[in-house]
Amino acid sequence: MYVTTALRLGSLVVDIFINYRSSDASFGAAATFELLTDYFDRSTIFLDNQSMSPGSVYPDQIRTALQAMRVLVVLIGPNWLTEVDEGQRLIQREEDWVRREIRTAIERAVPVIPVLLDGVALPAADLLPADIRSLVHRQVAEIRHRSLRADVDRLANHLESLLPSTSAHRSVGRRRAGGEVTEVVESEQTVVPRELPASNHHFVGREGQLELLDCCLRTNGGQVLPIVVVTGTAGIGKTALAVRWAHRAAAEFPDGQLYVDLRGFGPGEPVTPMEALSGFLRALGMQRPEELNGLAERSARFRTMMTDRRMIVLLDNAYSAQQVEPLLPGAGPAVVLVTSRNSLRELHIGHATTPVQLEPLSSDAAARLLAADVGDRVAHEKDAADRLTALCAGIPLALRIVAERLASRPTTSLTSLANELEDERSRLASLSALDPPANVRAVFSWSYRQLDEFLATVFRAIGLGPRRGFDADSIAAVAGCPAAPVERALIDLSRVHLVTEQPDGRYSMHDLLRIYAGELARRGEDPSPGDASRRLFDYYLHSAERADLMLTPHRTRIPLVGDPEAGRDFPDAVTARQWLAAEEPNLIALSQMDDRRLDVRRWQLAYVLRDYFYLTKQLDGWIESHVNALNAACRSGDTRAEALTRNNLGMAMTAAGRLDEAVRLFTTAKEIFERIGDGMGTSNSVANIASVLRRQGDSALALTYLREALSYYRQEGALSHIGITLRGMAHAHLQLGQLTEAVQHAHEAVDIATWLSHDLDIAQADNILGAAHRLLDDLPLAEIAYQQALAAARRCESRYEEAWSLRGLGAVALATHQPDKARQHWCAALRLYQSVGSTLANEVSEDLARLARSNDESDGAAG
Repeated sequence: MYVTTALRLGSLVVDIFINYRSSDASFGAAATFELLTDYFDRSTIFLDNQSMSPGSVYPDQIRTALQAMRVLVVLIGPNWLTEVDEGQRLIQREEDWVRREIRTAIERAVPVIPVLLDGVALPAADLLPADIRSLVHRQVAEIRHRSLRADVDRLANHLESLLPSTSAHRSVGRRRAGGEVTEVVESEQTVVPRELPASNHHFVGREGQLELLDCCLRTNGGQVLPIVVVTGTAGIGKTALAVRWAHRAAAEFPDGQLYVDLRGFGPGEPVTPMEALSGFLRALGMQRPEELNGLAERSARFRTMMTDRRMIVLLDNAYSAQQVEPLLPGAGPAVVLVTSRNSLRELHIGHATTPVQLEPLSSDAAARLLAADVGDRVAHEKDAADRLTALCAGIPLALRIVAERLASRPTTSLTSLANELEDERSRLASLSALDPPANVRAVFSWSYRQLDEFLATVFRAIGLGPRRGFDADSIAAVAGCPAAPVERALIDLSRVHLVTEQPDGRYSMHDLLRIYAGELARRGEDPSPGDASRRLFDYYLHSAERADLMLTPHRTRIPLVGDPEAGRDFPDAVTARQWLAAEEPNLIALSQMDDRRLDVRRWQLAYVLRDYFYLTKQLDGWIESHVNALNAACRSGDTRAEALTRNNLGMAMTAAGRLDEAVRLFTTAKEIFERIGDGMGTSNSVANIASVLRRQGDSALALTYLREALSYYRQEGALSHIGITLRGMAHAHLQLGQLTEAVQHAHEAVDIATWLSHDLDIAQADNILGAAHRLLDDLPLAEIAYQQALAAARRCESRYEEAWSLRGLGAVALATHQPDKARQHWCAALRLYQSVGSTLANEVSEDLARLARSNDESDGAAG
């Protein structure tokens, strides 16, 4: 059957069109494509599964390429002519794409080159349809795997003679000089994070505190880690001061700034040190910090990565010293700013800290803050301005809200607003013991009562909405109304300082305001808290399902509860992945909602998030969401849901190296699936157990389990599962030294993954295929497989598979007496392995050390 994968092309310039039959020459086509890129720019060579991106209409793009092509290369393998479907040879069918492509080239008088693979004979003319029979009269070329590079070189030279104007399209990825191909490896630049939030443009006062920060932090000599702890009551301006100083000093810290809101006093759970370290390590260039399971291990890696980096680390809104200590760099040129409502006395005992206690703004500074928004009206009504600053207790958060209200009512006197606010404070006097403080609460209440009905509804909805940032879509789901008016409402609320717009277009709300909004929402009925939680969950559940559909379109789906019309759509996989990454903290927070009425939604949310976690290896979120989901599934009494969740949680434990826990989860899942008669679930559990066995070194037993699973998958026609299982079998054969079997299974796994356009599966299978060919000393084929893996790994942004490919290419280069090229590949692999926290980085370091010793010995012998 000819491959008809749905793909997309951009602007099309096709010099060479590669024609092949997938069941006959898919690997030969990939090898030819890769080697031709030594001569021609990759974008001018058309091979369906290499030249087009997911999402396009295949026939339209093929027709466009056929009209643009300048040469057609026809790859003919042993099954090219004889492939049969429903009793008829495919080549005899009018709709056969191989035939249609050749016919188009002949009709357009485009040069056609038949290429015979591994000694295959050119078909006899009488066996071909009349419209392509002239193919047999064309001069043929040959490609044999034992002389692969030399044969493709001859083909490329002939193509160059047919395409004299292609010199402008030479490959920029490689260059050919004196017959030797040299890989051009781009150097990886050091990551410089710039994570500071925007500074408040109406920052006033605090001159003494800024000077103190300069004195403590700008003079760091690197012998000890300077830490400043800024403390004060809620809304006093701790974050504003720290961010202001960090922006002023940023030029003196060229290695960047790290920032985290630890949410120590918000309505939700504080950020854990493990979670914060994951974000820091990722910002510093480590792709999968979650693979470091323990807090001590993750903290140590952070200190290592911060070595010799002159950076600012801002730990905002901390709750305790225990939350802060694992986030501290070691001694060096970095500096740390911490803000907290608590004194963090334990932190001062063990570290060189400087406390900075913030008091309310002086009356003069408070008046200047009002004047920044209001102008001369403050000077004209000085007594009323003094009353307003006193009513706001010198707290900047309250002052900004009042100032914005004054600016929006230019004809209203400061005296009348002061009278309004005094009345409001009296009304709320009974609440003085509550948090937020009474003065601030009075400002909130007064400001809230100025809102129209719809703005007030949106304000209350935010109190019931996502805890880690939000957008119009999510708040519209909570409020039960369209997104467009909510977007306008958020803009209006930001103008009166009740929400803050972030640089990425999302919004946040001060935790004091969120507490207040939540209190209002729970006292009222619009929106109803119960309905709001359900609508919010439906929005995220169905949005995540649509995002997952873009990332893994061939995955087995389950029917979801809730409103199927809820949620947003995504135009492509990139947008879907970006949304999942931005919303991951909110998605995890939803999984924590311990409400029996939401149990089905909780386990289903984890189910649709599994493939995102598998792709990104965000192990913390993967494990937490699935532990929560398992509790929900068990409480709901749905045994199939429990088994599905145990299987998916077991995959997370496997990725985290917690193999004993993974086996227990898979075994229990298998028992449940067997009990309820679910053959697919049983086979998935069996295959997962095999994955653990292989990692534990028992590849022979793993093969037994994998054959059992494969038999069921073939019976059911589960193509994706077949490919994954074949890849696992190839890996097991490789570990057992059964290289021929490894090649056979890896080839089939590559073909299936290519058919399904699964780039990660392509990369994984091609890497195993490359390793098997290398051990068989089929070095040209090994290089092709590794190059294919490298391209697929980069498409799906898998640094781990990219590192594996580069390490394999380095081994091939060394075996072909190209030590400089080997060093280039291994250096690139080392950086990637280090970035994902893989222990394989140590092995690559040893490879490089042996290579260096070998070069030194060679130089000594030559001398």
